[in-house]
Amino acid sequence: MPKAIMLMSGGVDSSVAAYLLKKEGYEIIGIHFKTVEDIIFSLIPEKKKVCCSPSDTNDALKVSNDIGLDDFKVISIKEEFKEKIIKYFIEEYSKGKTPNPCMLCNRYFKFGKAFDIMKELNADIVVSGHYVISEFSEKHNTYVIKKGIDEYKDQSYFLSMVKKEYLDKMYFPLGKLKKEEIRKIALNLGLTVAKKPDSQELCFIPDNNYVRYLKDAGLKIKEGNVLNLNGEVIGTHSGYTNYTIGQRTGIKYFKNASSKLYVYKLNSEKNEVTVAPKEKLYFTQMIVNKLNMFVEIEDKNVLCKIRKRNEEKKVKVIKINKNELKVIFEEPVFAITPGQFATFYDEDGIVLGSGIIQKYLED
Repeated sequence: MPKAIMLMSGGVDSSVAAYLLKKEGYEIIGIHFKTVEDIIFSLIPEKKKVCCSPSDTNDALKVSNDIGLDDFKVISIKEEFKEKIIKYFIEEYSKGKTPNPCMLCNRYFKFGKAFDIMKELNADIVVSGHYVISEFSEKHNTYVIKKGIDEYKDQSYFLSMVKKEYLDKMYFPLGKLKKEEIRKIALNLGLTVAKKPDSQELCFIPDNNYVRYLKDAGLKIKEGNVLNLNGEVIGTHSGYTNYTIGQRTGIKYFKNASSKLYVYKLNSEKNEVTVAPKEKLYFTQMIVNKLNMFVEIEDKNVLCKIRKRNEEKKVKVIKINKNELKVIFEEPVFAITPGQFATFYDEDGIVLGSGIIQKYLED
């Protein structure tokens, strides 16, 4: 009987994925990661549903018992998570960038740590409830992940930083199903998590208050100057860490602006925020580094997504060096944001790789 490591979050998706996996005849070892101390959820109330809370642990255990998994393990990764994810999150904001910690959590823990456990327990695959498809691509002659059929729930963007060496051992039972089907299966099974809302916020910031969190983390956040594109001081901001490229709110202007202004650039060294009319935030070129490629794409025309809810745009990719690309968009795109991830796709929805946006290039 093949053995699977099943990532159990305590949500409806992983619960139904575990049920479907059991129907396929796998011996299943459920694992549930603890990323932060439980007391955080007592001190800071959740604004919206987050993952990794004490209630999630209880739900994961109950569902594992109800479905009849062969084993279930709660694994603390608190210290490693603090070092690799929380530290990165704080450092990126201190540099005036906008990080995406979930991408690296998937790389290092949900799959990285899970694969270590797979090897330790002599299991065959790692399985999760993500809405993606894993398969061997004849076209690219390698194992790949591609978009799930539920376009709204597709999570391929978030898995684009997992290591290539894991791809042939990853399995996603929900990739060819839609969310409403998952809810229906859970209801029919009588699972207690059938109507549980999806996680929406970062597990280590339950109230979604980044300003509070960064202050508590020791960042010295203070007011500074707001500049226009001519370098003239036109207002004040509450701290550059409170803003992201493309943002339009939270600025106190000294002078009446003739048009609505958006955050154009963040200067962490000078504690300055530069703003500009919206049309000035459309760019055609960016530099992407810290690459994680599944398929080589340099000097090719592919598709690129620069944030979760954006559509992919046509781009040409030019190799600068082994870990850096210049990306040229066919049409200008709004608010290219340093620190966010750029994920590359082919026309069939196959993920070709990913990297971190270092900077946009001003035309």
